[in-house]
Amino acid sequence: MPTASAARWLADARAARAASSLADGLRCAREALASAADDRERGEAGHLACFFLFRLGELAELVEVGQQAAGRLQAAALRKEWGELLRWMTLAACELGRFELAMRCATEGCALAQQGEDLAEQALTLNAMAACFERIGDPWQAERLMQDALALARQHGGVYARMATLNNLSAVTIGAYYLLRGGVDAAEADAALARSAAHAREAQSLQQELQDPFFDVFIEGNLGEALLHQGLLDEAERRLHRALADADRLGYTAQSRRIRCSIGEGLCDRQRPAEAYALLNALWNEGADGLPHATLIRLHAALHRACRATGRIEQALDHLERAELLQRQRAARQLRAQSELLVTRVEAEQNRLQAERARLEAQTERARATELALRASQDPLTSLGNRRYLDERLPALLAGAEEQAQPLAVAVVDIDHFKLINDHHGHLTGDRVLAALAQMLREGTRSGDLLARMGGEEFLIALPDTPLDRASEVCSRLRQRVAEHAWDLLAPRLRVTISIGLSHAPAYDVASLYERADRALYRAKQAGRNRVRQG
Repeated sequence: MPTASAARWLADARAARAASSLADGLRCAREALASAADDRERGEAGHLACFFLFRLGELAELVEVGQQAAGRLQAAALRKEWGELLRWMTLAACELGRFELAMRCATEGCALAQQGEDLAEQALTLNAMAACFERIGDPWQAERLMQDALALARQHGGVYARMATLNNLSAVTIGAYYLLRGGVDAAEADAALARSAAHAREAQSLQQELQDPFFDVFIEGNLGEALLHQGLLDEAERRLHRALADADRLGYTAQSRRIRCSIGEGLCDRQRPAEAYALLNALWNEGADGLPHATLIRLHAALHRACRATGRIEQALDHLERAELLQRQRAARQLRAQSELLVTRVEAEQNRLQAERARLEAQTERARATELALRASQDPLTSLGNRRYLDERLPALLAGAEEQAQPLAVAVVDIDHFKLINDHHGHLTGDRVLAALAQMLREGTRSGDLLARMGGEEFLIALPDTPLDRASEVCSRLRQRVAEHAWDLLAPRLRVTISIGLSHAPAYDVASLYERADRALYRAKQAGRNRVRQG
């Protein structure tokens, strides 16, 4: 039987949830959790606590409380609350970089939703699964899953499922824009931004029916961020300030920080760097704890702009280096997560009929082996694959292309006069050039393309399902971006260019493709460097 104390605290927590009173609600939920007498009470109290923690942005505690509450909700057959908790844990684990836990919660949530006939629940679980893909560096797959979720929600999913999916689509397409901007396809970046704004506006029209202040802030912040990068600064500023006021009033700390970062970027765009610096530096001085990785990278990039414009050159360089380091770290984590995701899928099929204990023991052992293999096949400086990685992946890629009769291009990229860069600017600057170039290669290619550092200053790109003319365009844009990059931020008077040799299959032979690309690279060097040649 429920205790009187727990029942009272649970009732107060439910009332606080309805009133969006987050701090009071969390206090009541914690009291209910402390006084709960059975699985049902503990599960419901943990579920309510996680609701408040999610909206307050206290994600680490959410994951800890949620892992304890999930089993109790399952034992008490509170199916709806269990599914909702799994979605929150998926999103929280994604933000914390705990991708294995996130994918496990998302998979469990999808399986649970499939057991019922509630299309809204199925749509929302697809949203959570899509968030995993977005955080591991594949916003395109995430957008595809969310479009599937939106189709479900439009059938019979109800207003909330449609609104939440549209809001998430807005966030995901903003993420795609950040990956694409300044890269080889500006039109694709602009299209992602336009989709983000359109999704946010449609979500906002639906939110008027629901009147949930959390989503008011979330959607308004997303729309303001999209409008900011579209250059619609006046409307963006109005929306961002309105969202910030609501976020601060209601205690949505995580959203408040992201919105302040957007406002700071807008001040930089308006040529008001002193105001931008004051706002962004105050945000930075609050501490990085609790800031999502993507927001922290944006914050350092915006502070770099503001510091540079206000003459704080040393600070500007510090923030630039921090942003680049975080980008490299994120890329490494995303590569690891993508590898783990693939391995998890294969292992799940192989061990489907085994007992749970044997499956878990085998999975743990393989996970360790996967980690060791990943380290052995990864270049530590650039986080790209190394020669071993290339030897393992390229033949399989070619075999698949040959089997499907698809085109495939191979490009060998070499930094021009790299020895002189090391000699004149030092090996530390040379290492930073290599890392920065690797990041440009990532941003200028697709998630399915193969990237590797061959050694020294030489890189290889394999572009599956890519005709020669398209591959040549990709390489030309990469070359141009490298040539136009502000390398003097790394070292005064530093200039970096690359030469690229390009070959194309058929024939589907590793040695032949590399030899032709290498000969083409030699011709590019002989012709004066900083150019692309086909072989």
